[in-house]
Amino acid sequence: MAMVRIANTNMVGALRSVLTERGLDPRDFTLMPFGGAGPLHACDLIEEMGIPRALVPNHPGQFSAYGFILTDARVDRHRTLQLVSKRFDRERATQVLQTLVDEAVGELKAQGYVDNIEIFRSLEMRYLGQNYELELPIAFDAFTPETTAALWNQFHAAHLARFAFDIPGETIEIVNFSATVVSTTPKPVFREIERASGDPRPVERRGVVYVDGRHEAPVFRRDALRAGHRIAGPAIIEEPASVTVLNSGQVIDVDRFGNLAISRVR
Repeated sequence: MAMVRIANTNMVGALRSVLTERGLDPRDFTLMPFGGAGPLHACDLIEEMGIPRALVPNHPGQFSAYGFILTDARVDRHRTLQLVSKRFDRERATQVLQTLVDEAVGELKAQGYVDNIEIFRSLEMRYLGQNYELELPIAFDAFTPETTAALWNQFHAAHLARFAFDIPGETIEIVNFSATVVSTTPKPVFREIERASGDPRPVERRGVVYVDGRHEAPVFRRDALRAGHRIAGPAIIEEPASVTVLNSGQVIDVDRFGNLAISRVR
């Protein structure tokens, strides 16, 4: 149990770095654990972080590979070019950004992806003298006097939202230019699972040590669960490459695709 608590503490630190340290409220999010070990920790993590729910996808142990075969074709291009707002070269900045887009589009086309092309542009920026950057998406393809003025204002607002302060009038530095070109590909229609006709039946009961002590927890096979099934914790849901550990005071609801939706008992 001590090793599990240490692992949980490390993961809570990672969650804080992408949520609270960016000014985001954990209560606005759903945690999606994946990997073979992800569902083992999910229920503890949402409790410690105040995240209201978790969603364990089908086949979490193979989720990364599954996502890889479903993802759109994508090429990223980046280039470092440091330009400051006080002496900003709009023509050079436009040329660099367009070159990145052209290179990325060309590589996708060389791979055979020519349809449904989407282009996303972004800049990594900071106040002059800082040693960390903010990445800002931009919706324009050329640096004009109007788009450039709006960009400086956008950076001030983003810095205020992220770090709770901004410095109007301070010199801004663009450090990196980025272009992402995506070709959206056809997606499969996901199969819905059978509706439940009764309560789920555990295959056994097993002594399990939780933070609040030892419990005789029912053990369920995930492939036997049906849409609409609800399981109250403490409980264990086993599958070939993973296990979901449900705490006391939490419930799992199985959705129509077989995902496990975890929340607190209301």
